[in-house]
Amino acid sequence: MGAEYIGISHAKNGLESHLYNYTSSQNLVEVVDTEHLRHNAAEDLRAAEWKPGVKEWLVFTCVSLLMTMDAFNATVVLPLIAPLGSALWIEATYLLASAASQPFSAMLAALFGVGPIVLGAAVLATVGTGVCSGSMNLACLVPGRFVQGMGCGGVMATSLLMMDEVIPCPHQARFTGYIFQARVAGAIFGLIFGGVLIDHAIWTFYASFVFCALGLLVIPFAVELRRYQRAPKCRTGELDWQGAALIFMGMGCLLIGINWGGTLYEWSNWHVLVLLSAGGVSMLVLVLYELFWAVHPIFSSAVFNSLAKTMLYLGSLLHGFLISCHLLNCSLYLRLVKDLSSALEGLSLVTIASPALILLILIEKVRLLRSPSLPPWMIRAGWMCSILATGFFIILDSATPPQVWVFIFLGMGIGHSLLISGYHRSVHNVTSNRKGRGESSRQDSDRSASGILMYSVLRTWGMCIAVPVSGAIIFNRILWEEGEGSVDSNTQTGEISLSEQGRGQKMMLVHGFHILWRVMVGVSALGGLSSLFVR
Repeated sequence: MGAEYIGISHAKNGLESHLYNYTSSQNLVEVVDTEHLRHNAAEDLRAAEWKPGVKEWLVFTCVSLLMTMDAFNATVVLPLIAPLGSALWIEATYLLASAASQPFSAMLAALFGVGPIVLGAAVLATVGTGVCSGSMNLACLVPGRFVQGMGCGGVMATSLLMMDEVIPCPHQARFTGYIFQARVAGAIFGLIFGGVLIDHAIWTFYASFVFCALGLLVIPFAVELRRYQRAPKCRTGELDWQGAALIFMGMGCLLIGINWGGTLYEWSNWHVLVLLSAGGVSMLVLVLYELFWAVHPIFSSAVFNSLAKTMLYLGSLLHGFLISCHLLNCSLYLRLVKDLSSALEGLSLVTIASPALILLILIEKVRLLRSPSLPPWMIRAGWMCSILATGFFIILDSATPPQVWVFIFLGMGIGHSLLISGYHRSVHNVTSNRKGRGESSRQDSDRSASGILMYSVLRTWGMCIAVPVSGAIIFNRILWEEGEGSVDSNTQTGEISLSEQGRGQKMMLVHGFHILWRVMVGVSALGGLSSLFVR
């Protein structure tokens, strides 16, 4: 009996101890959760009461100047173009270099800090601008644009990281909205300067030196330039250098092959087939590498972890494609079909960009437009406007009066303004919501920067893809209507100037534009379909 009593007693004491420990553990968990919630609430309260200081305003000024420089450089050449092929090479080279350099710059910033990389990117953009200013022909201008695009792409990536470091998450959407206003203003200045200074084209690149000089002046005061003396944030081998190189090689080969196909070479020529095959294999290897071997992949599952986010980034890619097609091909339409002067051409293209600036200002002024539930509906409305406006493009020809195409351009600009504002707000809402789910501040900051950087990279790649694709459609349509079995020397160099070849050649270009407008309607419809899944 005694033994039984002792055994039961020990069992009872053990049970009581176990129950006590379970209760204590449960209470401890509740205390930890309560403290965690209090900590998050205190952080949210501090973030809500946060006001920018001198350091934050310096960073904001620096980023605004650099973003304005990038937008100015991207649009200043549009009113300057006369030969179709030259325009494609000049713009495609810049956008390809910009899209490719963004992930590399972000990874270098993770190793050495943002300061040295943003300074190096600004210097590289200045050097590229100097090469463009001193170029006397296309052979010198294209490499200069490539160097300029690399610098501006690095500036864009590091500027987003700078804002993510110094601006609290609840305020990032507001301050990046101001930066988008500066970016749109830079695009408008580029269109106007490019049109007015057509007879002094070299001065258009000299004007970019103003933004370069101001940016280089502010950078030493805005960021820490001695970050490289500290321990790096991560090891070199953990970064996805292979993925960045694969996407650059794959997309570059595909775009050059598309640009060459049917114009410089026949589609069955081995030059085109080798480029397209190399690009396709590189993209396939990229997908396999990102899925199975990359330690920290560029296309991380943390960014594409839901259907809504995937559709959000797909929409940003399609929007980049659409806005580049509209700006480039509307410029060609006004110059080569309507025979407008370059000054009127630049002012006409402002009707596409100006509504975006107006809407971005209204969003910051009207509290109702900043509701978190509004951006998905802005995206859907923007795609609907783009579908309707691009559909009306099919009626454009050499006899279309200005009253018609100006209102079509304005409707298209309203669509782009809704898409720019909607995607900008949606990306920031998605990245800022992670903090509310209890993630650590470091992890939240890293994923927030990755999400915003991915939006910028995909949008730039969309703009880059649009240039050779639209050129291939127009060129191949002209050659098909001419019924030529071989490509002549003018087409091989891309030097098509329709003003000297009569109305028949203009109609061929109009027919090429009609095919392109139908493709763009399809892209807009796909973007509208993706917007239905954005939450």
